[in-house]
Amino acid sequence: MTQSVEEPATLRVGLLQTAPVFGAVEENLARIAELRDRVGPVDLAVTPELSVTGYGFASPTETDLFTSDDPRLAALVSAGVAVGFAEKNPSGLPWNSYLLADPRTGTRHLQRKLQPVSYAPWNEHLSFQPGAELRTAGFGAARIATAICNDMWHPVIPWLAAQGGAEVLIVPVASVEGSDPDRIRRTWEVILEHAAVLLQCYVVFANRCGTDGGARFWGGSRVLGPDGSVLVSLGDEPGAAVAELDMTALRRLRAEVPLLAESRTEFLAGAFATNLGSEREQLRV
Repeated sequence: MTQSVEEPATLRVGLLQTAPVFGAVEENLARIAELRDRVGPVDLAVTPELSVTGYGFASPTETDLFTSDDPRLAALVSAGVAVGFAEKNPSGLPWNSYLLADPRTGTRHLQRKLQPVSYAPWNEHLSFQPGAELRTAGFGAARIATAICNDMWHPVIPWLAAQGGAEVLIVPVASVEGSDPDRIRRTWEVILEHAAVLLQCYVVFANRCGTDGGARFWGGSRVLGPDGSVLVSLGDEPGAAVAELDMTALRRLRAEVPLLAESRTEFLAGAFATNLGSEREQLRV
């Protein structure tokens, strides 16, 4: 009697590095669709932060806000494209949101940016409401979570995503060169490699390129494996690339070296409560 061999579980991911223009939503949507056609068959095609709305360092106009069920977004999302957009909020500032769906099941995954940047030149807290929930979702052969740009600069967020079962971190970004481009790129390299290795996950980093709001965005989109290696990367111009993620190998790694499983979550919860209580006591003094 021959023993059956389990088929390897893989997720085929496309990087769509675009150069959206703030407020030019129809043109931005068209460019995303064009790049999607270039990558061929993929399970998921990932675009940058606010890839539909653009990033203008200002509040989007009311006409540039989308609901998550907008048919213009649905046309892309139903084809396996993940999109970033300014989401209409009926009770206040919009959300900086990211939406994707599994074409095979129709399951949608909407993530709102948890940590809008609160300092210049971004001042996102003046334009966007922070999200209130970190979600993970099944997608094809993997379980995924989305951490939008500045969310990755707060290490507890990707850690919580991995603790929630995420095997693939989707990281849509709008990162500018600033006055020290080498430092910015190096910082992102450290953040991404740290997450990939210590959280034992694939990291799909989609940064935008081009200029918007007077700033230059550096691109550099890439996919990292759980050993920190770069599987595929792009330069500083619009483009596309594809990477195949071996989920079977990832799960084997997590079983052999159970970094996540050995986390003492009860200690962390207690330490957080203690530190928070101490901080409040100091504020009363």
